[in-house]
Amino acid sequence: MRIATTAERRSIVKDLFGAEEKFHSFNTYFKTYDALVTPQYATVQIHPPALNSHDDIRRLALKLRTNPQSTREEFKKEVFPQNLTDPGTIINQERAINVAVQLMLMIDCSDKDRHFESYEVGGFRPVSWDGSERFTDFIRKSFPTNVHNQEQVRTALKEKNALKCWKLKKRAHIKFLLTDNLAEHLLYDPQDNVVRIFRQTAFLKAHLRLSASMPINYGITESLEMGTLPPQLLLETLHSLQCILFPPVDEKASRFLENIVQDAELGFDPDCLLYEGYSRPVPEDFEYRYWGNRLAKLHHLVTNPRPSHRIGQWIQRHASERNALFVAMLSLVLSAFFGFLSVVIGLFQAWVAYQSWKSQVNPLSVS
Repeated sequence: MRIATTAERRSIVKDLFGAEEKFHSFNTYFKTYDALVTPQYATVQIHPPALNSHDDIRRLALKLRTNPQSTREEFKKEVFPQNLTDPGTIINQERAINVAVQLMLMIDCSDKDRHFESYEVGGFRPVSWDGSERFTDFIRKSFPTNVHNQEQVRTALKEKNALKCWKLKKRAHIKFLLTDNLAEHLLYDPQDNVVRIFRQTAFLKAHLRLSASMPINYGITESLEMGTLPPQLLLETLHSLQCILFPPVDEKASRFLENIVQDAELGFDPDCLLYEGYSRPVPEDFEYRYWGNRLAKLHHLVTNPRPSHRIGQWIQRHASERNALFVAMLSLVLSAFFGFLSVVIGLFQAWVAYQSWKSQVNPLSVS
């Protein structure tokens, strides 16, 4: 498919986000859009394409909005009524659905299919929209709200100054990886010491404007019917970016953000430099329900940083709770050994002193 014209892009922004007046803020969004709908290499099309135009993408996204309770199979039959069994055509249709979901909600609904069964990153396992699964259930699965320890989350929010981007880098040696998959936001990869952050802030602001009149606790089904995501999820995400990681009042954080925006290879959304509020008041008792566990994890990392050198990492790894019993037993054995050794040394010193005294007494008795 060819690259979208300016008029087509305006229609996409208007129909999907109701943000035609903010059209010029969507440059980063359309880089992702072009990468998804425009082939990187020239190919010979054997099977009829499922997406013939940019209007087809809008049509799929708007159709899904009308009935988010549909399963994937039901949705596919509705938008592709021809009962075709050709494998190539089926693959094209499935990919068209994936693209529509990604561009409407910035969620990768085929993420699991690209990884092996037991793949996980920091306790997170990729998910996909299965054929018999309702779209609403897939969204719930993508954004669980089971906070493990709410008190730790409250502490992290209270001490949010410790979670500024430059402090994470300086104290915990954390690197940042940008993502277009909202489900990966604030995900920490312990193997590479990397935190993934969602980069599409113009997208977030547009959805917050769409949901501005909704209660903050609006549910997933009701939000999807409005063509958006739960306001709580959107607010947490933008708040974590513009209030916690990159607060404008902090000079170092602002400079850090400017650097990753200017880095063409990273491609962070320049819109993040615009602090325009959240299109709704932030409640005084505002808490994290979606990203709470990940925020608490980052707080733990920055307040208990792992050593940067290998010896320190080995000591820390072997001093974990699972090795506590072994360490205690080893300490007991070593204490007993050194206690016995001190007794032996004491006896030896006593023997040496006795021999020295004996050698001094013997010459006197001879004379």
